[in-house]
Amino acid sequence: MDANPTNIQLGIYIKDGNVKLIEVENTSQQYRINKIVQTELSVPVNIESIYNDQKIEDIGNQLQQLVKNYRLNAQYVIFALQSQLVLIKKLPFDDDLSDSDLIDQVDWEVKQFSYSQSDEYIVDFQKLQRTSRRQENEMLVVSVREKIIRQLRKLFSIAKLNVKVVDLDIFTAKRAIELNYELRIGDIIALVEVSSSGLMFTIIEDKEYWVSQDIPAYKLDASINSLVGVDDEDISKYISKELRRLMLDNKVGESIEALNRIFLYGDLVKDNTLESLQNNYNVRIDRANPFRRLLFAPNVSVDENIWSRPETFTVCVGAALRRR
Repeated sequence: MDANPTNIQLGIYIKDGNVKLIEVENTSQQYRINKIVQTELSVPVNIESIYNDQKIEDIGNQLQQLVKNYRLNAQYVIFALQSQLVLIKKLPFDDDLSDSDLIDQVDWEVKQFSYSQSDEYIVDFQKLQRTSRRQENEMLVVSVREKIIRQLRKLFSIAKLNVKVVDLDIFTAKRAIELNYELRIGDIIALVEVSSSGLMFTIIEDKEYWVSQDIPAYKLDASINSLVGVDDEDISKYISKELRRLMLDNKVGESIEALNRIFLYGDLVKDNTLESLQNNYNVRIDRANPFRRLLFAPNVSVDENIWSRPETFTVCVGAALRRR
């Protein structure tokens, strides 16, 4: 059966100099992976490289070459942006506000917590559904410097990528979990990304976003600037300490065992780290598998690294699974 280009999406995620591209086709209400690409870039995507036009050109040219070499369908692309590059806030709102009043409130709130009043920001927001814990009206506000988006548009233009949506990594990871696992209403789930740059925590309840927090490696331990080479047991301790702190600060529970389930994902999930957490807590803790319910096209080349480390593709797969 020939692929239908109108049903194909390309998810892209870049972090710590590693790029992942997943081409997914929605066929008969099922998702099928057509191609998987993973490689290292010569230039990492971070705030320094994004603001450097020469580095943006270098990254764009490498992405363009990847798309050509692997004959990826780039008609509809979703790019997962690192949440470290944006501001995320959860804010209350009055149910009586009109849409225009709500926009005014969001604009005012963003100006209060922006890094710099002189910067221009692109802002998006959505009303959150009420849950068993959230009885009041709350909205999720995401803002990013306009300059970052301008520079990304340059990158996409150089790469000849038709990027339709810039999504956020924590939301695409959440999507990948929701579409591959049975999450029950009332369950409190923690998603923990473990990467060389640090830890990212996201807590969801009733399938709804509750809170997230990024902890760079140097904030975990002042003596390190990367989790590469850090003892697996120490990483387990960092995860335990920071997850419990996040739960207490946000009134999620008194202990990690208040959670119903924990998923680990990212490029630095080690067997010993997972085993240590599983042995210490009476909670189901697993590596995320974003391929769990997906089909693979017959000609997809899947190496052992992909089968053995599916959690490393969680964000990218979640981007490719976004509904139009």
